[in-house]
Amino acid sequence: MLAAGAEGAPELGLLMALVAVEQYGPVPVVALDDLPDDALVLPCGIVGAPALAAERVFGGDEGGALRDAAQDLHGADVGALMCLETAGTNGLLPVTWAARAGLPLVDAAGARRAFPGLSQRTMHVAGVPAAPVLLTDGRGNLIVIHAADDAWAERLARSAAAGLGGVCAGAAYAMSARRARSAAGAGAVSRALALGHALDPDGGGTDPGAVARALDGSLLIEGRVTDLDRTSATIDGTTGDAGRQLRLELQRAFLLALEDGAVRAAVPDLIAVLAADTGAPIAAQALRRGDRVAVLAAAADDVWRSGPGLAVAGPGAFGYAVEHAPA
Repeated sequence: MLAAGAEGAPELGLLMALVAVEQYGPVPVVALDDLPDDALVLPCGIVGAPALAAERVFGGDEGGALRDAAQDLHGADVGALMCLETAGTNGLLPVTWAARAGLPLVDAAGARRAFPGLSQRTMHVAGVPAAPVLLTDGRGNLIVIHAADDAWAERLARSAAAGLGGVCAGAAYAMSARRARSAAGAGAVSRALALGHALDPDGGGTDPGAVARALDGSLLIEGRVTDLDRTSATIDGTTGDAGRQLRLELQRAFLLALEDGAVRAAVPDLIAVLAADTGAPIAAQALRRGDRVAVLAAAADDVWRSGPGLAVAGPGAFGYAVEHAPA
């Protein structure tokens, strides 16, 4: 739901997390305020092509390798892992790694939704450097990237990930708990868990309106997909929305919602497309003509609505010459 239509296979990440918890025990989720000021917090997740994550089965020890490398570099023990983002596989693999490494998971994240870029993290906006970036394929290969700035860190990390099979485990933005309290998105794990509890509680599907309420968002339209190509989708309204038409602009995720030429919602706010009958989220690459859908939008965190936040995650960062319209 928090992936905004981005591709990926959370089912595999969920299975790995369940197995790890069964084998090693539950992972404590701790607030940043509960960690010592100087505790080293290590944000981690996957780097590279998300579509390959479904084919790339990690062994589970990647988190331990990232922890060991971080401790060598920073000269301090890692006190907790943190999700680079709480969406898709990136919200689940850190659970696996924390269970196997015997570490807690921080109730925070670099983004409380999915973003494609390494610099699209709250830590970047707060001025925490991404480097040194750590990458491993879990097969004994580990790369440490020292970069001039975050733009170079992202460019070099993507190039290195290609050499590690297209997708790999990574860690960046290591920082003290004291710094993380003002740089990370607090409550990210709690929010994702609460959303999960609100969705499909009895296995019979969830009304899209209930999903919108769980996200403190709004339904933009309910209708049918009538036109679709690689960069856009058109939804014609049905029932109460008959006569209306919404166009979604997408780049492997839903980024803009337009109606009659006006922006109804725009990245960094969350735009999600749900199956009208079950409320289940539909990924952008899985959308098909004829699908009956509901489109909802939910406001991004305040950090993304600031000038620096919009500079790296607003419409302009994705090539759209429009103003951000709050959801």
